[in-house]
Amino acid sequence: MNNFSTTDTRVILVDDDQSELDAYSFLLLSMGVKHITTVIDSRTLTQVLEKYHSSVLFLDLNMPHKSGKEVLVDVREQFPHTPVIICTANSDIEMAVECLKLGAHDYLVKPINVNTFGSALRNALEICNLRNEVMTLKGLSFGRNLNTPHHFSSIITKNPVMAGLFHYIESIASSGQPVLILGETGSGKELFAKAIHDVSGASGQFVAIDVSGLDDTLFSDTLFGHKKGAYTGADKNRSGLIETAGQGTIFLDEIGDLNPSSQVKLLRLLQEGIYYPLGDDQPQNCRARIITATNKKLNTLSGRGNEFRVDLYYRLSTHLIQIPPLRERKEDLPLLADHLTRKAANSMGKKISTIRQSLLDLLSELSFPGNIRELKTYIYDAVAQCHTDELSEHAILDRLNPEQTGPDPGTPAPGALKLDVLALETIFGHFPTLSELTRYAIEQSLKKAGNNQSKAAKALGISKQALSKRLKKRTP
Repeated sequence: MNNFSTTDTRVILVDDDQSELDAYSFLLLSMGVKHITTVIDSRTLTQVLEKYHSSVLFLDLNMPHKSGKEVLVDVREQFPHTPVIICTANSDIEMAVECLKLGAHDYLVKPINVNTFGSALRNALEICNLRNEVMTLKGLSFGRNLNTPHHFSSIITKNPVMAGLFHYIESIASSGQPVLILGETGSGKELFAKAIHDVSGASGQFVAIDVSGLDDTLFSDTLFGHKKGAYTGADKNRSGLIETAGQGTIFLDEIGDLNPSSQVKLLRLLQEGIYYPLGDDQPQNCRARIITATNKKLNTLSGRGNEFRVDLYYRLSTHLIQIPPLRERKEDLPLLADHLTRKAANSMGKKISTIRQSLLDLLSELSFPGNIRELKTYIYDAVAQCHTDELSEHAILDRLNPEQTGPDPGTPAPGALKLDVLALETIFGHFPTLSELTRYAIEQSLKKAGNNQSKAAKALGISKQALSKRLKKRTP
């Protein structure tokens, strides 16, 4: 028998059947669990979780008023650090996979034996303990609410990893130490830097600069400024960005592209807290915080010759933030699409009230190497072409279709097919449904790729797994 008598974590049971709650409570008591709370009405769970932040949740799926799946979505959004274990009589594999994708920690099918129940609880408790240890080391406290949620309002998300980063930012914002932000192109690194600045309450300005195109002289002049006569054309004193920021924040984007000479100067700035304007031998104090960002792996670069100084890497990464790419937080797509559509429509003087579900389904299939910047491009282009109050997938489909690109759109290349209404009706004998178009696109891409699923998926703009899933659905 499992013994959990040493744990202080509360176990919360949610089920609309009182007999099930009684049975599981008895089972937990026999295992040594001391802190148990039962919830028979799923609508009241939020109040319970607000009271008990450190908890493991066992959740039934089939409940009146509010289903277990709806509860799961809410818990992952509002209490991302609470492990949720699904307990249900539903043995459907697709349902299990869906729940796990939504963030469930485990999925148990009733009737549940003692060993399975105990193993699921032990694993969840280990996750809780590891998370608490990590957060204790970092000095973090993960209650439900942020202290300054308004400072994160420009970052649209309901992803639990992003929520964890917000808490981390609140904990390190006042330290004044350098922060290194890692993230792919278009993932929102500058928004995170601005949030750190805002949360810190710094009195100075937030000043951002992309250093990737700056040689050493231009980097020094931009950052440190110069005295009159420092070089030909320097006919007056000019303040650098450090002086402009004052007691604020300097954000250096694309720091991975900084040339070696400039790396030395930045390292000296961080070590000594002083700098010299060009043409001046009097040191100036740097009062600004340094935040840097890159889409490169600096720890890898610093291990390859002199591409990036390892001592500078460690100075810059006193605090380290890794922003997850958009493909790893697909639950944010509807929120982002709605936000960007409203913003685009307002800027263009249009009224678009809804986004067609088929557009969201299409977006969910994309890998988004350009992240939110790429999504913004698609949405703004689609809004510009939209002449109704509903945004559909057609404009984006045209953009993603490689057959539509070429030197002369009015003259298709040999063998290319211009998919206008007449052509579609010729192919299908009627105007096709979206599912028929999808099936046709898959068939043609496989044919063109010689049944190579990797090549076909790449041509379709979806992952190989997504293509394989669609092919399995077609199999009788």
